[in-house]
Amino acid sequence: MSDTPQDAPPAESTETVLPDLESLTVATVEQAAASRPPPEPPSSPSLVPLSPVERLRREPARFDLDQAVAVTQRAAGMPEGEPEALRLSTSARLATPSGPILQAKPEEGELTLGTFGLVGPGGALPRHHTAMVAAEQRKRSLALHAFLDMLARRTTGLYAKAGAKYRPTRNPEPARRALAAAIGMGTLHLDERMRLPFEDLLFHSGNLSSRTRSAERLRAMLEAETGRQVEIEEFAGGYIRLPPDEQTRMPKGRGPVQHCALGVSATAGAQVWDPHARFIIRFGPLTRAEFEALLPGTPAWLRITQLARLFVGPDTAFAVNLVLKKEEVPPATMGGGARLGWSSWAPTSRPRTRDARDAVFEPREMA
Repeated sequence: MSDTPQDAPPAESTETVLPDLESLTVATVEQAAASRPPPEPPSSPSLVPLSPVERLRREPARFDLDQAVAVTQRAAGMPEGEPEALRLSTSARLATPSGPILQAKPEEGELTLGTFGLVGPGGALPRHHTAMVAAEQRKRSLALHAFLDMLARRTTGLYAKAGAKYRPTRNPEPARRALAAAIGMGTLHLDERMRLPFEDLLFHSGNLSSRTRSAERLRAMLEAETGRQVEIEEFAGGYIRLPPDEQTRMPKGRGPVQHCALGVSATAGAQVWDPHARFIIRFGPLTRAEFEALLPGTPAWLRITQLARLFVGPDTAFAVNLVLKKEEVPPATMGGGARLGWSSWAPTSRPRTRDARDAVFEPREMA
C-alpha cells in the first residue's frame, strides 16, 4: 500500500522547456540600450531655503544659545530681550552634546540646552546630580529636573544676553537705528505717529533714503507694498486754489491794483490750472475685491498714501486712480453695496470694451 494520499495533487513537472535555438536573435547595442528603463534622476536638495524657525527646529545643533533664543522669541511672539520668559531646560545625560542646543520647539518657546545649566554634560553641579536626575526620570518623576531648571533659568537668560551683547553683528538694534536715521525717522517716538508699520519703512529704507526721488522708485515701493501693478503718470496737472489775497480784483476807487497785469499776474476765477501741480498713482487693472480693498479709509489706502507722502514730501500733490477690470464692473442695482461716486457706474447698453478708469481720489481731501 502506497504512503502517498489518494487525494494529493499530482507533482508539478520540474522539466525546463528550452526555446528553439533557431528562433533566438542577438540584440544590438542600440536595441539593448533602448530596452533598458530610464535611470532615475538623482535626488536633489530642495531649492527653497529654510526659514530660521524651520532650520532651528530641524538642525538645533547649528545654533548658538543667543541665536536660538532670538529666533524662538520671534517665533513664539514673546518680547525681545527677555530670555527668562522662555522654557529653558537641560538634558539629564552625560554624553557629549552635539551642540549648544539639543532640541527646539520655537512656536512653543521651548529650548533644550546641551552646554549650559545645572545638570547635563555641561552642568555646573557635580556629575552625580545628573545621575540622580536621570534616576528620578526613570521613576517617571520630573519634579527634581524641573526644579533645577527653574533655578538655572535666570542665569541661562543672562548668559544668552551676554552672547548677544558681545556679538554686535547679531544684534539688529544698531542696524535698525541706523536705517531709521537714514530715512529721517531716528527721532524717539516719531515712528508711533505713522500708521504704516515701522518694519515696512525699514524695508523701503533704500528708496526712502535716496536723494533722487524718482517715479520709478515710488512705483517699485508701491508694487512691493501692495503686490499690484502700479503706473505713475507724471505731470498730470491739476487746479490750484488761490487765496483771496492772490486773486485778481479790480481796484475800488483809488485802492491798490491787485494782480491785474494781463499775461503776468491776472487770473480768472479762484483757481488756476497748473500742469505740474500733481501726479497720479494708477493701480490696476484690479478685480472687484482688490478694488474694494484699496478704497479710501481702508488699511491698504492708509499704507499706500502715507508711504507716497513720506516719499514725495508735503509740497507735492498726487491722486490715486483705481482701475477696475471691465468684466468686474458691478451693475447699477439698489442695495448692491456700491457707493455713489466711488464704486458704482451707470449702466450701458453695450458691453464694456475698456477698463473703468474713473475712480480718482485725492488723499488730502479723503484724509
